[in-house]
Parts: sequence; structure tokens; C-alpha cells
Amino acid sequence: MPLGFKRPRTTIATGLVTLFDSLLGGLSMYGIMRLRYIYEGKMAPNNIDIKAAIVFGVICFGLWLGLRIHRAVWRYTSLDDIVPLLRAVVLAAILTPLVLFLIFDRAADFPRSAPFLVVPFFMLLLIISRTAVLLFYQRDLKVLFRRRDAGAKRALLIGRSNSLHDHLRDFAYSANGGYNIAGLIDTGAGFLGRSIRGVPVMGAMDDIPAVLRNLERRGEPAPTLILVDRTIDREQLNILVKQAAEAQATLVRFGSSGDRGLMKFEANDLIGRNAKDLDVTPVRQFVEGKKVLITGAGGTIGSELTLQISRLRPAKIVLIDNGEFNLYKINGALDEHKLCKWHSYLGDVQDETRMREIFDFERPDIVLHAAALKHVPLSELNPVETINSNVGGTYNIINLATEFKTDSFTLVSTDKAVKPSNIMGATKRIAEMATLAAATQSPGLSACAVRFGNVLGSTGSVVPLFEEQIRRGGPVTVTHKDATRFFMTTEEAAALVLQASALSAMQRKEMAAIYVLDMGDPVSITQLARQLIRLRGYVPDRDIDIIYTGLRPGEKLTEVLTGIREDLAPTYVEGVNRFTGRLVDPKSVTRRIEALLRAAESRDKPAMITALSKLLPDYEPNGTLHERV
Repeated sequence: MPLGFKRPRTTIATGLVTLFDSLLGGLSMYGIMRLRYIYEGKMAPNNIDIKAAIVFGVICFGLWLGLRIHRAVWRYTSLDDIVPLLRAVVLAAILTPLVLFLIFDRAADFPRSAPFLVVPFFMLLLIISRTAVLLFYQRDLKVLFRRRDAGAKRALLIGRSNSLHDHLRDFAYSANGGYNIAGLIDTGAGFLGRSIRGVPVMGAMDDIPAVLRNLERRGEPAPTLILVDRTIDREQLNILVKQAAEAQATLVRFGSSGDRGLMKFEANDLIGRNAKDLDVTPVRQFVEGKKVLITGAGGTIGSELTLQISRLRPAKIVLIDNGEFNLYKINGALDEHKLCKWHSYLGDVQDETRMREIFDFERPDIVLHAAALKHVPLSELNPVETINSNVGGTYNIINLATEFKTDSFTLVSTDKAVKPSNIMGATKRIAEMATLAAATQSPGLSACAVRFGNVLGSTGSVVPLFEEQIRRGGPVTVTHKDATRFFMTTEEAAALVLQASALSAMQRKEMAAIYVLDMGDPVSITQLARQLIRLRGYVPDRDIDIIYTGLRPGEKLTEVLTGIREDLAPTYVEGVNRFTGRLVDPKSVTRRIEALLRAAESRDKPAMITALSKLLPDYEPNGTLHERV
């Protein structure tokens, strides 16, 4: 048995295939013998036709098992399966007269032409039977052909049997050349020891290390591992990444359904989430023909919101950002596609005069408020600025949305607003309260907040930090070995924000809500760091060290998306839940927010602490709010 191959398992299916072919072989020999003697006008003497048929069929049965012809899956037949078949049939035709010679009167009365006639006849029947099954399942004869490139790199395909076949077909006559597929790893373990389109199934996921070791013993370089299974779960993917890194094998995957090219794995692939297939119809109806204003439009979420909205035929997009470079980048992206009208404004949401000027001129229908300071340690060091931006900026925008009769206001919030332990989370919770208060007191405004966790690759997030540390050769710094966080991709977060905004617009306007996005299971930061190291071809703790620095001021070990008293209810959008926020005394909340902003404006830290305690009794400020500078 060739090294690296999983030993074939005898199953009912393979047994029936072997028996069918053996019977077909026996009938072929019997038919050839009958025709041969009928042509001479006589009967076959001594039942030589029956004897030859039985011997030929038994020999075929033994050869099918010995040469592993039975491992080929008919529905995935290719020309690579025909060559072994022909070899086995020729060998059976040669052995038959020899066996007859030894056990049946020295093969007397056996025509010398029979072996030459039975080979093409039997092969024709074998090809017809396999082609019929192939056409029934595949409806395409082109799948018979598979191209080989002598100079191409060796690769293993990893996935379920049907996806393995589909991608083998793509490699046969598509632009994904450059690889010769040497073997298959069946994650479903349904075809172990068999072959698909002539390529052996070498094992299941657990067998990958053994397969790679066996190939190494044979002096072959580590093959490229190509994952074609898009439904693989996080646990399996983590195992696969580890196996590839330890074997120093390159691991790549196929792109999304619209992109058949090969891609490297990125952090997005490690969080174990499959992006939800969302119906954009309600969002299009919400946005189409409307003037949409986006604050923080050059940031990670703001820029993705801008790009997604630009494809939904808005009347105009109004972009606001206080960063020149961020605004320049999103302008370039919009200019490249030219899908809608837009106008960009440099301005800070804390500047009420500048924001009023923009609202007065543009008169937006929809406001998406994504501008905020969100870096926890920096916010702890600069609490006054964080209050002014996250609370004061939100207060300015929502008041202007009310004044200029905007239809819809959506606040982009965070999981750190739940039981806040840092100033960033506290200010975002107060911004949520301001949103709920405004909706209650402004019956013409549909207002909501959307709460979610970390966005992979966003500015200041952990993934770009890890990538840079790995690029420099380490060490990679993690705050705590047990720290976990919720993650989602930028595209999914922005899409769900828009779905929540559209949902809110359909509710009664005084029914303000906080929408909570389904973030899946929390991700271990330590595990994420290890997997990123492996993705870049290194082994953690051997090539690159991981060191633990301790939780920073205001940081939590774990995050939650809802508070104890917040009862979530599902919506018709999968991945978006909601609870209706009700403030006991919205006017009192507004007065306390204004007191907090007055204290921040005068930089009166004791007064800020007092105002924070009235708004959030359970929050205890950390860091520089207790200092006099």
C-alpha cells in the first residue's frame, strides 16, 4: 500500500460494485464465447463457455480487490479511473487461459481469440455503466477530463466529497492551475480509502499529520493544503491551522462563492462565524432615495456603512469625519465606483456650530452616528475628551436630528456599554441613554442604538497589533491568558447595523430600542494569537513567544452583550435581537447628561464624577478622572 494512503474499508457499497463488475465480466466472457462458437455454427464443447465465464469473473473479483479498482466512486469517475480499469481487464484476460490451462484439460476448446475480443467488449460495458452513473449525478461529460501539469506544485484538497469533486473539476479545466492534486482529505470521512476522479482519498481530518509525515518519509516536500469546505467549524479549522504550521505546509482556501481564486487565511477565518445571508430588500427600501448622513464616515465601521449604502441607491450620502486622511480614503473608494452622489465635510461632532451648519444645509433623512473614541486604554488616559466626544458628540447629533426633523437616528454602540468598567464603556452607555431619552421626547424621530463587540482588523484593535508583532518576529503580547472577546467582520457588522436601522424605522417612533447583534461564541485572545502565528508559518512558543502583560486599567476579562435586566427578543432578521429601552424619567436623564457635559467643558473632574455616579450608579471611574490634571 502506498505510504500516506488510508487503508480501504470494505463496505457494502464497494462490495456490490466489485460483485457487479465481476458478474459483468463473467457475462462478457460468456457472451464472447457464445458468439465465437455461434459464428462457427456449433455449440461450445464441455461447457467451456461457462467455465471461462466463471474463471474470468472470479479473477476480476480478485483483481478489483487486489489492485483497489473498487475504491473509485462512480459518480466522480474520470479518465484517470479508466486506465487502471483497462490494466485490470487486460490482466484478467491474460490470466484466464492460464488458469483454464492448469485446471481444465489444458484449456482445451478455449478459443485463442477470446481474450482479445473480451477486453474491448468488457471495457465498453464498464465505461458505459460508469458514464451512465456519472451523467445521472453530474449532467456533464466534461468532468471526465482532468489536466495534469508536470511542473506544478503538489497539493492536498480538504473538504467533503461533493465539494472535493467540484474543485477537482475546476482544477481540470480552469485558471486554478499551478497545482497537481496528489490526494484528498475527506472531512466527512465518507469515502476513506477510495478515489474521486482518480485521486486517492488519503484520510480524514485526524489523519492529516500521518499523511504529511508519510509524504515526508518518501522525500517529498510538504504539499500545499487547500481547504475547499466553507462550512468547517472553528474547532476543526484551529486543528487544521495547527497541523499545517507544525508540518510547515502552506494552507490556503477558496474564496467566497463569487470568487473561485485561492486566498491565504486571515484573522476573519479564525473566529468561527459564517457571515449571514441577509435580505437587503428592507434596507434598500429604507435607504433608497433618502439623504443619509454618516458621522465617523472614514472610520472602520463608518467607511463600510458608506460603501454598503452607496450600492442601495440613496439620494445622497453626507460624510462627516474629523480626520483628513480617513475622509480622503473613503472619498477615493466612492470615487472609484461612482455609484451615488456624496459630499464630504471635515468636522468634529463635538463642534455644535459646525454640525448645525451641515444639518441646516443638507437636511438629512437618516443619520448613522458612528463617530466615537473607542480605544479603552487611551480613553482611560483622556477621560474628559472621551466624555466630550462620545457623550457630547452624540448629544449634539441627536439634538440636531430632532431639530431638523430627521426621520431616523442610529447610534453605533458597543458591548462595553454593558456594566461598564471603563470610561469608554460608560460614555457609550450614556450615549445609549441619550438616544432612548430623545426618542421618548421626540415623537417624530425613530431612534435606536446598535450594540456589538469587537470588529476584526479595526483601527486600534488587537489583530493588527498581533500582525505587526509577528512581522517583527515577536514577542506577541496578550493581556491575560483567559481573556475572551466577541468578534465579527466589518462587513457583517455594518450590514447588521443597517438591518437594525431599517427595523427601527418600521417600529412606532416613540418605541426606542437597543438592538444587539448576535456575535456567536466569544473567542479566546490567547488562541487567536496562537493561530495568527501559525497562519504566518511559525510555531508558537518555539519560533515566536507569547507573553502576558496583565489587564490594563478599565479592561474586563470577558465581555457581555446584555445586562441582567435586558430581556432580548428576536426579530425577523436572523442575527439581530432587540429590547425596548424604557427610561423611568427621560427628562431627568437629559438634565444629568447636560450637567456632565457642563462639568467636562469646565474640566471639573469632581463634578464629572458626581454626574457619572448619578447617571450610572454602579460605575466606578478609574484612571485620570481622580487626578487633578
